[in-house]
Amino acid sequence: MTSPVNVEQLLHQCQQGHEESLARIIRHFERRLYRFALRVSGDTALADEAVVQTFYKIWCKAGQWQGQTSAEAWIYRIAARTVLDLQRGQRRWQRRLRLAASVRSRVSDPDPLETLAARELQQQRAIELEQAIKTLPEEDRALIHLYYDEQRRLSDIALILDKTQGALKMRLARARKRLREALENLDYASRS
Repeated sequence: MTSPVNVEQLLHQCQQGHEESLARIIRHFERRLYRFALRVSGDTALADEAVVQTFYKIWCKAGQWQGQTSAEAWIYRIAARTVLDLQRGQRRWQRRLRLAASVRSRVSDPDPLETLAARELQQQRAIELEQAIKTLPEEDRALIHLYYDEQRRLSDIALILDKTQGALKMRLARARKRLREALENLDYASRS
């Protein structure tokens, strides 16, 4: 059976630097302060941290206890302030993290000038593609339009153009090759 703990006497001994007295205070209050901190914070990690910091503060500030309040009330006041301080600190860090994340997301948004340049490049390529398509025979232009712009199946295009699917596959392959060559020629001409 454990002997009753005189917390006031243990605090007086902590004021004189007796580490064993602190160890007895820890054994006596550890579970109670943890339950208290958990109830206040609702967070097990924060409650653990609060208990550790509370005992550290008790050791460091034992000399500040003058006996006007009970030793137990003084210890709980330290625990309460510690839990609340840790919660405030945690909220500050969470706000900072959210702010940093929002800044990162804004930074990762494309630069308006880059967006404009990309759009202009895309428009220029569309114009070049139109120019390249104009170099194809009419029937190939119709095939390209039906296949890519209207996204029709080759079986439908075969009915529309009155050609076999095999013939259209061959024409489509040749038309793609001509378009690549025409675009390369336009690209080469623009670079020189």
